[in-house]
Amino acid sequence: MPQVSVLVPTKDRPLYLAEAVASVLVQTNVSLELLIINDGTTPIANFGDARIRVLDNKSRGAVSARNLGVKSARAPFIAFLDDDDRWIDAGFLAQCVGLLRDVDFVFGDGIMQFPNEAKPRPFARDADEHSLAHDNTILVSTICYHRSLHDTLGRFDEALPYYWDWDWYLRVARSGARLKRIAHPVADIRIHAQNMSGQSTFVARRDNLKVFSTKHGLGDLQLKNHTDFV
Repeated sequence: MPQVSVLVPTKDRPLYLAEAVASVLVQTNVSLELLIINDGTTPIANFGDARIRVLDNKSRGAVSARNLGVKSARAPFIAFLDDDDRWIDAGFLAQCVGLLRDVDFVFGDGIMQFPNEAKPRPFARDADEHSLAHDNTILVSTICYHRSLHDTLGRFDEALPYYWDWDWYLRVARSGARLKRIAHPVADIRIHAQNMSGQSTFVARRDNLKVFSTKHGLGDLQLKNHTDFV
């Protein structure tokens, strides 16, 4: 039985995916399974590692792909890595496993890699129940948590395609779960034209933010993305 199920949803980004997968397979001092959930039409390469399983989400959408990954996970802990990001700390998962003996949900800092910028920008933010009622300061590619949280809190909300992650963090925090930040960079977060938080999705993001805010009774929230914090 693996200690951690690493879930990597992907959609037609094979070059990015290969780098993400490589950053998972070099994790040290931890037993893992890697679930690649294909939400696109591009076949997944054979990475030649028995720890990898490929699931077909049949283009049902990114949040559905994440729910499929959780449903299929065999380990007691779940970690997510977006297909266009990569872990930069080979000891990240082992540290998470250690911390999760005493807490329920772990998240780390990141490094924002912007196109045409030689110098990356650090993303280093804490989060708790109070702060998450105002801003999402948790990077999905840095989270690791007890799979059992889904037993009590349910699935990711597929009615929130842009804010499913914020919704999940707030549900976790409000449940009384213990959150712990790893205060050093564990992932490269690559900013590019295909990111879901780009300007082309402004109207959809704004409307989905209203749905999220109404669900949790948060009032008026300012439309932001993670790049606004660096």
